[in-house]
Amino acid sequence: MPSEKDTDWIYRKSTKKLLMRLLLLGCAISVLMELAVWDRGGKFGVDGWFGFYALLGFVSCTLMIFAAKGLGLWLKVPTNFYDQEEAGEEDEVQMTGLVTKTVKKATKKAPAKKATKKAAKKAAKKATKKATKKATKKATKKATKKATKNVVNKTARKKVARKTTKEKEGGAQ
Repeated sequence: MPSEKDTDWIYRKSTKKLLMRLLLLGCAISVLMELAVWDRGGKFGVDGWFGFYALLGFVSCTLMIFAAKGLGLWLKVPTNFYDQEEAGEEDEVQMTGLVTKTVKKATKKAPAKKATKKAAKKAAKKATKKATKKATKKATKKATKKATKNVVNKTARKKVARKTTKEKEGGAQ
C-alpha cells in the first residue's frame, strides 16, 4: 500500500479531514453572520427565521444532487454503446452496396420498363434479406467472440490475482 507521501494530496486522509473541517467552519461562520443582521424581518415570515438561508441553500443543493443522479440514470448508455453503433454503420454500408449491385444487375437483364421496375423491386427485397441475414450472422459471431474474450481475460486476471496473493502469503510466513 502506498504511503501518504506517494498518494495525491486530495486523496490523503489528512487532507480530507482538513477540507471537511474548513467546510464546517465556513457553514458555521455563514450561520453566525446572520446574528449581525438579525433585525431584518422577512417578507414571508419564514425567511425571517434564524438560519433560514443556510437551510435553504443546503436543501436546494441536496435537491440538485438528486436531480443530477436521476438525470444520470435516465441518460445512462451501455458501456459498449459506441461499439454497437460502429458495427451497425459497417453493416448498413455493406447492405446498401449489395442492394445497388443487385438492382443494377436486374435492370440490365429486364427489357421493358414495367419488368425493370418489378425486377428491381424483387432484387432489392432479395438483396435486403440476404444482407440482413449476413449482418445478423456477423454481429452474432462478433458478439460471441467478444464475450468469449472477456471471459478468458477475466479468468486470466483471477489466476494472476490468486498467484500474487499466494506469493504474498508465502513471503509473509
